Amino acid sequence: MTKNEVKQALQRGLGRGYLAVRNDPERYRDLVLWACGRNLAFDTQCEGTRAWYDYQLILCCSDRAEFRDHVTDRFRRKQPDGGWDYAHFSELLAYFAEDGDEAAENALWEKYRELLAALHSFRRASRKMRNTQECFEKLCVALSWKEENYFKIAADVGDLFVKSSLFDAWDFAWLYDSRPKSFHRRLRKTAADSPELSAYFAAFDALAEKEAARAVTPHENAVPDGGVRLSVYLKHSAPELAPKYAELYLAAEDPEARAAALEAFVRCPYPLDPTPVINDARSVHPHLRSVAQEALSEIRHPAVRNYAWELMDESPEDALPIAIKNYLPTDAAGLYALLQACPVDYACKSNWHWAHRAVFDLFEKNSGVDSPPKSLLPLVYETTLCSCCRETAVRLMGRYRMITPELWEEQLHDSSDEIRKAAEAHFCRA
Repeated sequence: MTKNEVKQALQRGLGRGYLAVRNDPERYRDLVLWACGRNLAFDTQCEGTRAWYDYQLILCCSDRAEFRDHVTDRFRRKQPDGGWDYAHFSELLAYFAEDGDEAAENALWEKYRELLAALHSFRRASRKMRNTQECFEKLCVALSWKEENYFKIAADVGDLFVKSSLFDAWDFAWLYDSRPKSFHRRLRKTAADSPELSAYFAAFDALAEKEAARAVTPHENAVPDGGVRLSVYLKHSAPELAPKYAELYLAAEDPEARAAALEAFVRCPYPLDPTPVINDARSVHPHLRSVAQEALSEIRHPAVRNYAWELMDESPEDALPIAIKNYLPTDAAGLYALLQACPVDYACKSNWHWAHRAVFDLFEKNSGVDSPPKSLLPLVYETTLCSCCRETAVRLMGRYRMITPELWEEQLHDSSDEIRKAAEAHFCRA
C-alpha cells in the first residue's frame, strides 16, 4: 500500500491500515503520529472515538513514549470547547495508563484537577461553563477504568453538587451510566461515611425517581411539534397521520412556513402526489429548496426519478441520494460511477453520507426494489468515514456472501467493535 492509501485507511478506521502499520511500522510511523494526534471519528457520539484503534497502531511501533508525549502535548494545550477531542485524548492516554505508563496517568490527573477547579469557579451558567463540564465528564469516564479512580471522581462530583447549584445529575449521567452496577454497589457501602458520596448517590437516585415517574405519567401531547422528530414519529408510530400533515404543507404559502411544514417528510415519505415537492425543490428560496430535496430522497416515484436525473448535471451532490432512492436496474453502472466520484470528507459537502444511507434503504423489505445493487456495498465499505455505515455495509455484504477471506482478516482489526466481533465469530465458526 502507498502511504496515501494507508492514510486513507487510517482515516476510515479500516483494519488494512492496522495491518500495513504492523507489517512495516517504521515506514508509517509519521502516519501513526498524525492519526493519534486528532479524533478521526466522523460521528463520535454514535461511533465512539478511535482511541482503541490508534493505540493498537502505537503498539506496533517501538518507543511508545514519543506517541504518548505527542498526545499529551495536544491534550494539555486543548481548550475545553465541548467537542470530542477531549474524549479521544483522554481515552488514548487512559490506554497508556492502564499499561502502567505513569506519565500518561499523571497528565490525565493534572487536567482533571485543572477542569475541576474551573467548574468550582463558575458563578453563573455560560457556554464556557457547559463546554468545561462536558470535557470534564469525558475525562472522568476515561479515568474510571480503575475502580479507585471512580471512587475519587464520584466523591469530587458529589462535592461539586454540594457546593454549586449550577450542576446536577443530568450533567454527569454519562459518567454514572458508564460504570457497571457492581461498581455502584461497592461504592454505596462507603457512602454513609462520606457526605460527598452521599450527595453523589442522592442526586442520581432523585434523577432515577423522576425518570420513573415520567415513564408512568401519560404524555398530554405525544406528537412532536415538528422537524425530524415529527417525521420519525409519523414514519414509525403514526403513518395514518401523514396525509393530515401533507395538507398542512400544501396550505402553507410563506416559504419558511412551507419549509417548516415539509420537514414532517424528511424521514417519513410524503404520501400524496410529489409534484408540489418537486416544484419546491426548484424554488429560489434556499431553505425550502433544501428541505424539499431532502424530502424527495424519501420518495420513490417515476416523476421524482426524472427530476433526480435532470438535476444530476447541475447539482450531483443533491441529486445522487434522490436518484439512488429511485433506483432501476438500468441505473446500476451510472450510480456506481457517480458514487465512486463523490468526494468523501468530514464536512460532508457532497452529501456522501446521505447518499450512502440511501444505498442501504434499497435493501429494506419495503424499498420497492426487487434486486438492489449489491455492487454499491463494497464501494460504501471502502469509502465511508462513518464506521456505523461500514457496519451496515458489512452486514449486508455478509448476507450476500460478498466478504472475501482478505476482508474477514482485516475486519479483525477494524476500528468498529461490532465489525471486530462479527469477524471473530466468523473465524470461530470456520
